[in-house]
Amino acid sequence: MQLNQSEVTGTDVGDDQDDHWDNNSTKTLLDLYLQNLDKFRSSKVKKKTVWAEIAHAVGNSPESCDKKFRNLKQTYVRLLKRRNRNEIVMIKWPYFEIFEQIYSENGEYRPDIQVKIQDNATETVTKAILSMAEPSKFEQEPDMGENSNGQSEESKRKLNRRRYTDFRKVALEMRNRQRTVEEKLDKLINIVQESNNIQRERNILFQQFLNSLNQT
Repeated sequence: MQLNQSEVTGTDVGDDQDDHWDNNSTKTLLDLYLQNLDKFRSSKVKKKTVWAEIAHAVGNSPESCDKKFRNLKQTYVRLLKRRNRNEIVMIKWPYFEIFEQIYSENGEYRPDIQVKIQDNATETVTKAILSMAEPSKFEQEPDMGENSNGQSEESKRKLNRRRYTDFRKVALEMRNRQRTVEEKLDKLINIVQESNNIQRERNILFQQFLNSLNQT
């Protein structure tokens, strides 16, 4: 399966048409993001400050750079999902490898990416329900009098339509719940990562303090 044009170029419907992004500026953006990866992950450095430095080098506003990166990340996640579903075998998106460097550590994806690409059980159930909910086509049989369960063909069709409507309501509700859960998980993961970064920095400072005591 071929990639669509937005996935090939790295553009997204969310990109502002007033912003000018070509392959070179996009590549520069990602290279600078990778170079400043430690700053983006540090709790002591404001992300706005880092984006301002990158924006100066790229020639776009910090807001534009941030938005462009988020759109590219969405494309990256979509490609990972499609690969997991075996819809594509080889990914030819030009920025895929650099995103792998950003979000893959020791062969494992960072938690926020894992949450987005994992096959969610709710999604699987939803698809099954939607599949089951497709209206059945009852074959017309010769009129042998009233059928065994006492239902006419018209009552069957009404019952089938009612079941279909109920199934779709359940499926849509499950999808909405899934989105809510994913959003909460993303927030929780960000909080945990931020806490881990703070704790790691505290441990380093404490170790430095102990080392200074040992030297005295």
